[in-house]
Amino acid sequence: MTHRQQQCLQRISWDYNISADEIFAVICGEKVHAGHWGFDDLLVRMIEKLSWYDLLDFFPPEVLGQKLRPEIIQRVHNQERRAKYERLGKILRGEAVPFTKWGAEYRKQCQNTLFSNRWYSS
Repeated sequence: MTHRQQQCLQRISWDYNISADEIFAVICGEKVHAGHWGFDDLLVRMIEKLSWYDLLDFFPPEVLGQKLRPEIIQRVHNQERRAKYERLGKILRGEAVPFTKWGAEYRKQCQNTLFSNRWYSS
C-alpha cells in the first residue's frame, strides 16, 4: 500500500476504529470484512468520500466498470454523485448512454418552459 492510498483509506474510516491495513485487505480480496464493512460497503464509502482520481489509485478503469453495478450506485447518498457514477459505470462497461440533457426526462422538463411553443411555430 502506498502512502497516498493509506491517506485515502484514513479519510474514509476517520470515524471508525478500523485500520487502513484491514480496509486495504478487503479491497484486495484477502479478507471478507473490515469491522462491519464488506467490499460493497467500502466501495460505496469510497465513492462518497474520494475523488475519481483517488479511486483510480485502487482500481484500474476496467475493474471499476465491473464494480460500479447499479445496486452499488443506488446506495450512494449524494444524488448528483450517484448520477455521475451511474453514467460513468455505463461508459466503462461499453453500454450506450444518452447525450447529456437529451434524454426523455429532460425533454419532459422542457415541455413546460416559457418558450416551449417555439418548436411548433414556423
